[in-house]
Amino acid sequence: MNLPHRIEIIDSKKLIGFSVNTSFQDDKTPIVWRKLMMRRKEILTRISNRLFSLQIYPENFTPNQNFTKYALAEVSDFVNIPEEFETFELESGKYLVFTYVGKAENGPELFRYLFQNFIPENNFEIDNRPHFEIFGDAYNPNNDSAEEEIWIPIK
Repeated sequence: MNLPHRIEIIDSKKLIGFSVNTSFQDDKTPIVWRKLMMRRKEILTRISNRLFSLQIYPENFTPNQNFTKYALAEVSDFVNIPEEFETFELESGKYLVFTYVGKAENGPELFRYLFQNFIPENNFEIDNRPHFEIFGDAYNPNNDSAEEEIWIPIK
């Protein structure tokens, strides 16, 4: 599989939104995203139309474990945060970045390939930092032409 990619150092970012404890078997992603999308107009300090789907995995993560999933928007500062919103400071770091086009339901197959084949075969070492995807406000996970960037932390 030919996967164009790039390596990028991301600057630190201030993000706000909502989180949920979830797993791949009992995926609660739609719950946290519905909440953010319904309330995103309350965010007055948003600096772009990009949204972040961010995961915090435990160390030595296996697909059967729970992890924390965030639905986030980037803001200029943590002043005037709407009620119930959580803050998240994404630290600067080195990432392996892929662009994915397609329905979200096909994502698990791509991620399986990335982690079982592409990353080890290309001698990348995963770092224990947040993993995330970035997409625009108009993103529709059920659309064949939905586009997102996949950011995987590397050492």
